[in-house]
Amino acid sequence: MKRLITLVFLMAAAALCGNVSYNTYTVGIGRFLVKSQEAFEPTEVLYGEFLSPEDLFVRDGKLYVADSGNSRIAVLDGKEVSYLAEWEVLNPQGIYVDESGTIYIADSWARKVYKYDGRGVQTGVLTRPDSPLYGKSNDFIPLKVAADRRGNVYVLSQGVTNGLVVFNRDGKFVSFFGANEPDVTLRMILQRLLFTQTQKEQLLRIKPPSPGNLVVDDSGLVWTVTTGLTDKAIKRFNVAGTNIYGELDFSSSDFIDLDIDAFGNVYALSSNGLIFIYDSYGNLLFLFGGQSYYENRRGLLRSPVAIDVAEDGRIYVLDKEDGTITVFSPTAFGSLVLKGVSYYNQGMYLEGEAIWREIQKLNSGFLLTYKVLGNIEFKRDNYGQAFDYFSLAQDMRGYSEAFWHLRNDWLQKVVGLLFVALVALAVFDLVRSVLKRQGKIKPRARAGGEMKFRLLRELKASLKFLKNPFDAVYEMKRNGAVSFSTATLLYIWMYVQNVLILYLASPLFVGFRARNIDFLALFYDTYRLLFLWIVGNFLVSEISEGEGTFKHIYIGTIEAFLPILLFSLPLALVTNLLTLNEAFIYTFSMQALNVWSLVMLLIVISQVHNFTFGETVKNVLLTLFAMLLLALLIFLVLILLREEIDFFVSIVQELIFHAG
Repeated sequence: MKRLITLVFLMAAAALCGNVSYNTYTVGIGRFLVKSQEAFEPTEVLYGEFLSPEDLFVRDGKLYVADSGNSRIAVLDGKEVSYLAEWEVLNPQGIYVDESGTIYIADSWARKVYKYDGRGVQTGVLTRPDSPLYGKSNDFIPLKVAADRRGNVYVLSQGVTNGLVVFNRDGKFVSFFGANEPDVTLRMILQRLLFTQTQKEQLLRIKPPSPGNLVVDDSGLVWTVTTGLTDKAIKRFNVAGTNIYGELDFSSSDFIDLDIDAFGNVYALSSNGLIFIYDSYGNLLFLFGGQSYYENRRGLLRSPVAIDVAEDGRIYVLDKEDGTITVFSPTAFGSLVLKGVSYYNQGMYLEGEAIWREIQKLNSGFLLTYKVLGNIEFKRDNYGQAFDYFSLAQDMRGYSEAFWHLRNDWLQKVVGLLFVALVALAVFDLVRSVLKRQGKIKPRARAGGEMKFRLLRELKASLKFLKNPFDAVYEMKRNGAVSFSTATLLYIWMYVQNVLILYLASPLFVGFRARNIDFLALFYDTYRLLFLWIVGNFLVSEISEGEGTFKHIYIGTIEAFLPILLFSLPLALVTNLLTLNEAFIYTFSMQALNVWSLVMLLIVISQVHNFTFGETVKNVLLTLFAMLLLALLIFLVLILLREEIDFFVSIVQELIFHAG
């Protein structure tokens, strides 16, 4: 499950006590957030005559600030301040400076993107494209801008959901780029299922969210950040426009800006003042910062709007409300981690070993340390130690590869013993067979008679469903071979089995956090479809002249899933002998069990209700439709019940208030 970071108030509380204005967090063992040494500390606050500034950019030691309220671009070069495009722009919202010194300014009021050279002379203007491909309904209100080394300009335009507007170096519209996918919610689906055509026409069309900011890294790849998303808030696009950045375990729906340093590390800023630092693979390195509510404290922000990282590693954060720029400098520990990460991102594990050993001494809970040390030991063929490190880091790929080598070494040691044992067993069986034929070994008499225990007898009758489900259903209906209570025990076993699988299966197949079980959620996942199926099939069969009773449907349904009940747990145990490269064995086996169970379910339904094949198919389709209706009904009832409870609580609170 992806986690949304909600540490704003925690960090704000920390700001009111202690010597630092915020806490720093990282990902620890178990993939939980843990406190860490300070990685960045606020070392300077830059003040200027800024009025509602919106963006900043750092290039070659110079700070370029989109001073929107004053309709200009402020350039800070050390202690010197100069102004660019003063009174030539109306409301600059975005600023970008490329390697050649060309300055791009996104002006939302003028609805233009201006280009200036390093001397402050305007060299070009980008306006709304007149191409039919741009679309008649798309306005052009530039908010942010960036450019790559080829001269292509990427513009984030307000309200444009097709992605970034791309111009070539000649100022011609090329295409849209990097659009988000539409966010379809359950509410939208229900509205389109239940609303009339007139009501549907009044609804807004499902549109993807528009990116909130963008940046072009040193390799020329475009990054975007989207407010309102969580695990997919940050995207990195290749030249084909495909996102190649993974989902984030620790993220925020309040991201408003980001920047990328020379080593590919990502610095993301949220609207509540939190700063997230990820490596190029999406691993969270540090989380720090916070929001100031009552007083100004260095390092806490009131209304942050932009973040940028300088070549020397310092972070600059622009505060719109205060009109200030807070400078965060890396501490000794932060610099050590970033240096180690630079080696790690380049695959130079052995070269950076001393750094990561030092990081482990300073902070033994720093999770990425164990992933790197696992790779170091793996390169040295110390697979046992690498396996332990990858397990701590919950690195599935490294865990699988180290396990493969350990398993291979074990097989080489025991294969000879296994061969000898098999030969000995074959010789023993041959001798035993010869002695039996000579009459020197008499076969044991089998205990005859009927089974004494009812449960064991009914469980044995259940096994007939695997061999001949037609006869088994007949025995169940006519002779009561399987009782309601025995079927209930099988339903209970299904839940118990799901719990055991999470505990006993390899983490490669169920995840390293599988043992952190939410038992109530697992109970719901286990039985929700079964409940809907049994009730839906009973209701449908009642109106379609099916012969089966509720009891028969209840018993027959769980008996149909007997293959899963019998073989899922053994397969889960087998996963402890498999690697990721052999996952197809487990996947294929589970798919075979699922198909087997579904075929048995069709047979059970046809025999329980005495249907022909066509009637069975019709009954199953109607049952699926009934399941959908039941799910919608339960959903609506829960919504109404929640509304009633909220209404009742509000009345009680009102009475208590007036009584007081």
